[in-house]
Amino acid sequence: MLFTKRERAMENSAALGSGPNHLPWLDGLRGLAALWVLLSHLLILTGGHYIPLLSWGDLAVDLFMLLSGFLMAHNYIARQHKEPWQSSRTTYQFWLRRFFRIAPLYYPVLLVALTVGPELGHFRHEIAQVWPSTGTAPSRYSDQGIDNALMHFSFLFSFVPHYAFRTALPDWSIGLEMQFYLFFPLIMVAFARLSPVIATGLLVGLCLFIRMFFRDFINAFPMPAFLSIKLYVFLIGIWVAHARAERSMLPGLLVGIMLAMCWLLLERSPVAVARILLVAGMFYLMNNGTLPASKAVASMTIRLRQALSCRLAMFMGETSYSVYLTHLLIAIPLAGLCARHASFVGLHFAVRLGIVAIVVIPASYALGWMLYNLVEKPGIQLGRQVMARLGSRLTA
Repeated sequence: MLFTKRERAMENSAALGSGPNHLPWLDGLRGLAALWVLLSHLLILTGGHYIPLLSWGDLAVDLFMLLSGFLMAHNYIARQHKEPWQSSRTTYQFWLRRFFRIAPLYYPVLLVALTVGPELGHFRHEIAQVWPSTGTAPSRYSDQGIDNALMHFSFLFSFVPHYAFRTALPDWSIGLEMQFYLFFPLIMVAFARLSPVIATGLLVGLCLFIRMFFRDFINAFPMPAFLSIKLYVFLIGIWVAHARAERSMLPGLLVGIMLAMCWLLLERSPVAVARILLVAGMFYLMNNGTLPASKAVASMTIRLRQALSCRLAMFMGETSYSVYLTHLLIAIPLAGLCARHASFVGLHFAVRLGIVAIVVIPASYALGWMLYNLVEKPGIQLGRQVMARLGSRLTA
């Protein structure tokens, strides 16, 4: 293999990760994705002009999905001898892990968002009055109904267009993730029983069928919160993990590029083009030395992995979920207050973005670090305790 002692040391270092299957540079990549989403939202909230890449917050969310698909499959493959894919116990364990990774933080933040939603809506309305093109539906903030709350606490909201984008949080993607987790064990069983190529073809065909014959339902979603809309991105992430476990990653790279290109034909946008580059970059970041031109890019790949594994990157990775989930609770009121002042509105958009970012970024990461330590980590530990107590009751 091309990446010899130096890379293997990075992969297995207990100082950089939580175990031999932990890939520390992916934490840094997740942290960058969260910062990317935050900045793209600040650009909108301060009436910024369109800037390629920075304005593509949806591409940053796709990066989260790629990472999610990869990490779920990577861990599934690594544990398959101890946790067989066909075992119902493996499925229950997977669902419990993911629930206690997402829910402990999501529930209290959701409660806050529902409580202060109308106030946030007032600030959001003031922003939209100054920059009308940035406006969103007022119902997203004002709906404090029990039905909306129950749909979100049960994670069913992303199955129904009416509820899929109806809080002040960017939680449409959280609902999408939970849909993916629900079906992920079935996807991996299909990979094992039917072969990865056949399983992928059937899943993509099903997504296209839903897109074609249930077009009104799909188009009713204000955000791509339904799994069939974004399953192909998760599948590409799964293919990165599958390819990395095989002798050659080239077939996986070809499948991933083909999937991204199919959606380029459907979407025909600069973001869809950039997604192809993102997919290729993900494969090369995870390269095991079997991709074309591996020798030429080996040094750059190792340096990038090291940069994404530094302490700052680790901090950003650890706080990424908290920052992603909560940053709008800080950014919307601040941007709304600023929008009241003509002197602020009259500034160049880059200056407006900088002023708000100087306050929002430190505040978001301080809150994120606090929530990571006080809520996320205890929630994960609670999940482990629950799994240990239920372990004897889960039948293989």
